[in-house]
Amino acid sequence: MITKDVIERSPIRALERSIHGGLGLGKVGVVLGQTGVGKTAALVQIGLDALLRGKVVLHVSNEAPVNHLRAWYDELFHEIERSTGLENASTVLLELERRRLLICQPGSSLKLSKLNEASGMARGALGRDPEVVLFEGFDFDDATDDQVRSLHELAAGLGAEVWLSLRAQAPSEAQGPSLPAAIAPFASLVDVILSLEPSGAQVKIRVLKDHDRGPAGTPPLVLDAVTLQLIDQSRGLSGHDPRNRELFVLHSGGARGAEAAFGEMAERYGLREIVFSFEGHTSRVRSRGLQLLSDAELRMGDVSLRYVSHRLRRVFPQAPLVRKVIQSIWHQIRPCQQVFVVGRIQADDTVRGGTGWGAELARRWKKQLNVFDLERNAWFRWIDEAWKPVEPVIDSPMFAGTGTANLDAAGRQAIEALFERSFGG
Repeated sequence: MITKDVIERSPIRALERSIHGGLGLGKVGVVLGQTGVGKTAALVQIGLDALLRGKVVLHVSNEAPVNHLRAWYDELFHEIERSTGLENASTVLLELERRRLLICQPGSSLKLSKLNEASGMARGALGRDPEVVLFEGFDFDDATDDQVRSLHELAAGLGAEVWLSLRAQAPSEAQGPSLPAAIAPFASLVDVILSLEPSGAQVKIRVLKDHDRGPAGTPPLVLDAVTLQLIDQSRGLSGHDPRNRELFVLHSGGARGAEAAFGEMAERYGLREIVFSFEGHTSRVRSRGLQLLSDAELRMGDVSLRYVSHRLRRVFPQAPLVRKVIQSIWHQIRPCQQVFVVGRIQADDTVRGGTGWGAELARRWKKQLNVFDLERNAWFRWIDEAWKPVEPVIDSPMFAGTGTANLDAAGRQAIEALFERSFGG
């Protein structure tokens, strides 16, 4: 079972030291950063640590489906199991699930009313009020001072600590503890503000506000982009070998052509694979790691086909199957830090075909986008609003692989060489 040693070795202890003992009951904290930087991973780590300490946790997201959230928790739990030699892991995991409620409320943002509603649901489902509440996607843009104060009232009423995530460009280290415009008006109304900044294979975590204290002097913290765990550098924890193949996951649609080739290479090199698809997807040829999306999950990636046609300079038919393919691409790209596409870059800088929607999403969400151009027989990366030649390597734990259904020998060789550079030897 859970021992004091396992709890003490949790990297959350490092976070608590950096904010003088933690957030605290009745308090509100904010984790901010750009899309894909690791806000969900940070909140999941906070939630899992609370569960290991016997607390009740409510986690609400406006983006990640429940099965995605559950996968984050399971992966981090199994990482703790591997690193600590935890006994009776299956029994422990079942007990944690009994004290955890995961809710997805799709939409552009979460309103205060939805947070109150979710808290009531947690009380009914878990038998008592949650002691740690995690909200992804709170609507700061339209929030008022009174609404943010109500978050404190919610936290105090539950006897819980409340953590929110905020999509915002984190200030650079050179800018110091300055606050993004999205949170600055409410800085006096929240207790802790953490900033996540990408830094190579890791993510720096800086304290921008520590209750009523200044952030100076706090120990350095990073989020390991491979294990998704916080690392306390002051204690010399170095994380894991980024070439550990078991920690990498390919996201794709499993369709014939480039996606099938990516899947074959992932299987050959011992990487995990998730194939996002739906009932009736006739182009799918791979079923390893198959995840069939429900209609509700597909709707999370909904977008006007007219808009897609406008962005890609191509007319897409208003057919249910085409719409579902476009919707499923949203799920493939959303959680990934790197996106690899095999196709053709057009004169207007878009990527030809339905594959191009994945590339457009990657650009919109500021992912690292790499395209192997079949016309020029070379890889290019979208950098500073232009395509620049590169020789890419897979170095992010979650990456997407997609591309043309009409894969030629050069395209297949490019995929094989990519995996050899990344995982060979």
